[in-house]
Amino acid sequence: MKVKNSMAAAMVAGLMGPGLCLSETQYDGSGRDEAGYATTTLDSRVSRLEKRLTGQPLTEMSRDIESLRAEIKKLRGTVEELRNGFDKEKKQEKEHYAVLENRNAALEAKLAALTAPPAMPAVPSTAPTFPAAGVEPAGTTTGMAPTDPAASAPVPGPEAAFNEPPPPPPPPPPPDPKIRQRDYEQAFETLKAGKYTDAIADFQTFVAKYPTGEFSDSAQYWLGEAHYVNRDYVAARESFRKMLADYPQSSKVPDAELKLAYIEYENEQFAKAKGMLNDLVKRHPESSAAKMAEKRLERMKQERH
Repeated sequence: MKVKNSMAAAMVAGLMGPGLCLSETQYDGSGRDEAGYATTTLDSRVSRLEKRLTGQPLTEMSRDIESLRAEIKKLRGTVEELRNGFDKEKKQEKEHYAVLENRNAALEAKLAALTAPPAMPAVPSTAPTFPAAGVEPAGTTTGMAPTDPAASAPVPGPEAAFNEPPPPPPPPPPPDPKIRQRDYEQAFETLKAGKYTDAIADFQTFVAKYPTGEFSDSAQYWLGEAHYVNRDYVAARESFRKMLADYPQSSKVPDAELKLAYIEYENEQFAKAKGMLNDLVKRHPESSAAKMAEKRLERMKQERH
């Protein structure tokens, strides 16, 4: 009878299964239950995940992200610089156009005055009076003809008119401001589109056609900018220097000085570039170019130049 009871108990335990047995076990907090089986806790899973997250691929990905962020920051600075230049150009265009309209009206008035026909002299209404026969004019001596300076002067012959120099020709009319503005905007749009070689040709044509006047200083500056973007630093330096020499009162002077300093930096002439940047900050402290110069000086300091 005792043997049969033992066999029945074993069969009941087998039918209940391992799940019920495990659910009734108690844990001692050491990672094993009373039966000695290993358990998987939340802490061990988190530990394995942290080890995976600190692996080499994630480190490389983080480094790549930082590099991309630095590149994006640099590109944003370039875009902001071009945007500021474009806004400044638009403002100057409006002001220059108003001044040019006033000049054009004044020149048209002067040209109309020069080309107007001369006024005819007034004809005397009374005929000249002559003395009566046998009566001599007062103040003359009897038997002598009166002395008239006009009558004694030699009368010029008809050939004298041919020997006189011709009058100077009237000055040529000023160029149409609308055509000038159209040519400038066309060259500037080409530069904005990234067609730097075509922009160089357009700005060269503009400064040759309009060496002075509206937009000439800006065209000379953007010509140097196009050379600079093409990394032709020799041509860029020449263009910026010509802009400073021909247009010393231009608002583009600080920007041209900044780009000349950048060229020295690109040529690894760090001492010269640093001196030019410091001079720019002193001469034009309130300009946007001065702020860009301060940023480049801080960068050179970090690079130990």
